[in-house]
Amino acid sequence: MPTYSLTLEYDGTDFAGWQIQPTVRTAMGVFSDALRAVTSETPALTAAGRTDSGAHAHGQVVGCTLERAWAPDTLRNALNATLPADLAVRTVAIRPDGFHARRDAVERTYRYLVVCREGRSPVMRRNAWTVRGPLDTDAMRSGAAHLAGKHDFAAFGTAPRAGGSTIRHVTSVSIDHDALPDTQATHPGEPVLETVAITVHADAFLRGMMRSFTGALVKIGQGRATPEWLASLVDGAIARDPSVSVAPARGLHQWSVRYEPKPTHQELAA
Repeated sequence: MPTYSLTLEYDGTDFAGWQIQPTVRTAMGVFSDALRAVTSETPALTAAGRTDSGAHAHGQVVGCTLERAWAPDTLRNALNATLPADLAVRTVAIRPDGFHARRDAVERTYRYLVVCREGRSPVMRRNAWTVRGPLDTDAMRSGAAHLAGKHDFAAFGTAPRAGGSTIRHVTSVSIDHDALPDTQATHPGEPVLETVAITVHADAFLRGMMRSFTGALVKIGQGRATPEWLASLVDGAIARDPSVSVAPARGLHQWSVRYEPKPTHQELAA
């Protein structure tokens, strides 16, 4: 009974999150239906994380064990021929027995996309948060520096399980600014698209943590708070802080999950 990991990409706009729910469309529900249609099996699934309703994934990792052995490319192609347009399997890999997509993950990466402009952004409305720009990215970087390291992030989110720890280890936070110019000079000096991407690498995330990080950093970028305000929230709360706004889900992108390679049976025997 081989064990597989499947890396999924999906547009979360029309999904009520990852986890199966009885009355709404979810990414896990759609994927489970396709897996059953292709394999005639209904295996237990593990997932690296649960995305929010409306949030997107580029590297959601799902683990399962099947009774029948499949060549990875064959399984991927068969699933993609069955899945709807807003969900696809990027890769399939064979994993050692006991692989668990959540417990075995050693690092997760989330990215949040912000569009800076005065008016609406019709093209980006499904996958980014449009805010009044520009943002002071230097101030945002100063604030982000206080988030790196092992801290209690209770001010920014809640543990997935009741009574669980709110301590997480943030490896790094980066703020990347990009402005694509108007090459036809229709509006000289005004970019066609100006974005700020916030990328966070951590061992794990609390519920709402990445969206709260973004809300706090945008607040700093707009000059409505200081980096020192953000520093005061780290390790200093026992619950979500009401001064931290939660950015909308549409700009959140689950980016990737990293695993340490495990030895195979042959390597263990040697």
